[in-house]
Amino acid sequence: MEKVRVEDAVGMVLCHDITEIVPGTFKGRAFAKGHVIQEEDIEKLLNLGKRHIYVWDLSKGYVHENDAALRMVQAAAGGKHRF
Repeated sequence: MEKVRVEDAVGMVLCHDITEIVPGTFKGRAFAKGHVIQEEDIEKLLNLGKRHIYVWDLSKGYVHENDAALRMVQAAAGGKHRF
């Protein structure tokens, strides 16, 4: 996990949910943990007040937790099953 500038996070995986609050109108998840940051997300993240976010950079050899869980299930099942 590393802290990066929002503008540098394109292609990286968000480590946590980011909440959006519009007083009297909306409170909920703007971005979900595991979301891969896209160029079009930068403006919204900045508008939410985010200047830095915590991400995983999959290019550094990290595996997303969902993919890791599937690999573990497949290994435990002897690699014979697809889940």
